[in-house]
Amino acid sequence: MLFRSFFSALRCRSYHNSNNIITTEQTHLLLQNHANSNSLIKCKQIHANLIVSNAISNTFTSNILINYYARSRDLSHAHLLFNQTSHKNVVTWTSMISSCTRHGQFNTALQLFEEMLHSDQKPNQCTLAVAIRACTSSGSLQLGLQIHGLVLGYGFERDEFAGSSLVDMYFKVGACLDDASRVFFGLCYRDCVAWNVMIHGFSEVGNVGKVKRLVSEMRVVDGLQPNDFTFVSLLRCCCCLIEVEQVHGLILNCGTEFDPVVGSALVDSYGKCGDCDSSEKIVVSMEHKDSFAWSSMISCYWRNGRGREAIVLFRDMCREGQRPDQHALSSVLKACVENGEIEIGIQVHSQMIKNGYQRDQFVASVLSSLYAEFNEMDEAEKVFTRISSRDIVSWNAMIMGYAQKKGCVSSCIKIYKELRRTTNMKPDGATLVAALKCCSLNSDLVIGRQLHAETIKLGQSKETSVVNSVIHMYSECEAVEDACRAFNTLIEKDDISWSSIIGCHAQNGLELQALMLSKDMLSNGFLLSCYTLPPCITACSVLAAMDLGKQFHSFVVKLGFQNDIYVGCSVIDMYAKSGSMEDSIKAFNEQDNPAVGTFNALISGLAQHGRVDEAIREYNKMDEMDIIPNKITFLAVLSACSHAGLVEESVFFFELMYKNYDLEPEAEHYSCLVDVFGRAGKLEDAYRIMQMNVGDSAWRTLLSASRTHGNMVIGEKSAKKMLEHEIKDHAPYVLLSNLYSGEGRWKEAQEIRQRMAKVGVKKDPGSSWLIVRDRVHDFKVGDCSHPEMERISIHLNLLNQQMKSLVS
Repeated sequence: MLFRSFFSALRCRSYHNSNNIITTEQTHLLLQNHANSNSLIKCKQIHANLIVSNAISNTFTSNILINYYARSRDLSHAHLLFNQTSHKNVVTWTSMISSCTRHGQFNTALQLFEEMLHSDQKPNQCTLAVAIRACTSSGSLQLGLQIHGLVLGYGFERDEFAGSSLVDMYFKVGACLDDASRVFFGLCYRDCVAWNVMIHGFSEVGNVGKVKRLVSEMRVVDGLQPNDFTFVSLLRCCCCLIEVEQVHGLILNCGTEFDPVVGSALVDSYGKCGDCDSSEKIVVSMEHKDSFAWSSMISCYWRNGRGREAIVLFRDMCREGQRPDQHALSSVLKACVENGEIEIGIQVHSQMIKNGYQRDQFVASVLSSLYAEFNEMDEAEKVFTRISSRDIVSWNAMIMGYAQKKGCVSSCIKIYKELRRTTNMKPDGATLVAALKCCSLNSDLVIGRQLHAETIKLGQSKETSVVNSVIHMYSECEAVEDACRAFNTLIEKDDISWSSIIGCHAQNGLELQALMLSKDMLSNGFLLSCYTLPPCITACSVLAAMDLGKQFHSFVVKLGFQNDIYVGCSVIDMYAKSGSMEDSIKAFNEQDNPAVGTFNALISGLAQHGRVDEAIREYNKMDEMDIIPNKITFLAVLSACSHAGLVEESVFFFELMYKNYDLEPEAEHYSCLVDVFGRAGKLEDAYRIMQMNVGDSAWRTLLSASRTHGNMVIGEKSAKKMLEHEIKDHAPYVLLSNLYSGEGRWKEAQEIRQRMAKVGVKKDPGSSWLIVRDRVHDFKVGDCSHPEMERISIHLNLLNQQMKSLVS
């Protein structure tokens, strides 16, 4: 109504004009009154009244209307009006080129600029600046260089408008730092915009020293004070806390700390340096917090392991009526992943839909990772399919989701093949690492080799992180030789490369080779890491090489890994398996904050040494410290009780596991229960437990107990069950044969031995070994192949004679 009454009054006043036409001054007044409006309807109403009043032919009026249409996001009418304008001046051309550039129509803008050059209008510095911005946005460096030539030809090379645009272009498109500097320092007058373009360009390439010098020159040479854009660029290139604090001091001196943009940048910078307290103080001091300030604080909490606070702050942000952006949404979703908050993640998903980010590739990728983390792959797929423009990160999230889920190799490879078949995107290192992760069984080796071939085909075979994943894949698939070949082709080996190949040998029963590789790692200038030490120490425990294990323990202390859970567990386990339980207890006591894994290692060691009372006492300590036991804890306690023949205690802990802690017993737990009943001679009770399909290892335990107690019926049933699952296993044949022999049933014992020979099953010979000067000397029953066997036999005979003389 106000608009209509104003226009009516304006037209009434025009009646005093003899031609009944709205004058240029009146048109200017009308458009000025609606200059801040983005209403397309109002724009068209004004345009219609100007046509009726025959005032549209005025070039000045047309220029204003073109800008009005562009601001209302109606470029089609702006183009139409531009084409109908008979007398186009430099402002008309510049307005239209600027409108196209502002709305992302860079090619159209550059075509208009070319048409202008062929017309009778000469571009001014503003036209050239806009054309250069179009080249920058479209990445057209060659065309930008030609326009730079026009700038020189028209004599605008020292103009701040055209010069600033040229500096920006050289930074963003050509990464031509020298050219950008030459243009900048050739400017006759440098305003804050020009300085900020220059500072921002060097901050983007991370040249901290140059940025600091430019800020200093800006103040000293040109007498200009840094503004919020300057400080944001300066903060972006800060890489440590002291630098952020120095910039903060400069901001305080300039009095712009409470500017929302600068305040948000400070919050973000302090958060990246791990100083959440300073970030909190700045947020509290800000009177007006925009969405970026909230997002920065949420990101700060998540980045510094304070996921719970990130989630609470996100809730506060929504309650304050602030619309969360993609940074806030992605940070809180990552916090949900770390905290295991799937329910809250679903609520954040609803906020994501509410605020229109369900198709945003950045947020959707994190959301699909959240669902994948909790094995909700159907939901992850739904999110993935809704992404409007998938980038490689989105694809990687889905591939990694399937790779982390057991038994989903085919689904993981299917997504990878779909990426290769349906897009032009080239898989990057993260894609290949994710795909390789899904190959974790011997049966996956063929697929793993194909993926290895893909790394070579895609030129990623020299990338350290990718080859490390190849080594790990071959290790999981038990292909040690392939892993060694991949390791040897690696040009730049890092500590993860060495850890992977050492772990590969230790994991696949090649303990001595693993220890030799650790020596090679040290000789190549790498220190043993928290990833390398556990497999090395585990290898020592398998070989019972306690002296060598002590050397690795000294490395642990020297390098400060005493409180690392995995390293600490391996040290405790190594001493226990090497027969020194006291050293194992001492290593446990060195832990500042023992975790469930550390307790498991100690309880397992005590169980192996038959110290059942101490094992139960350590379990009670865990309960006192509010450390929640897991399946391995109960397996260790049950093992201790079964070795000691404590039936009631075994049943108590078995029931405690699933009743109080909701842990589903596995085959190993049932095996311990069967073992304790077998030791106590309660074979019928043990056999009833076996009806729960508890696994092959428990049948072996029951068969062994049947032999001990001479229970032929249960022994035969146990042997038959074992042979149903594994006909090549020597254990059921030997145990059943011994059971028959013990009962004097020699014929049946002989038949079992003959059947064993017919099937081709051989009992693994007993063996022992010792380590002398880094060499393992292995001895098997009946094997005389050792090169020094003659000398060894002589010494053994001497020892035998000495023992006999002592006995007699």
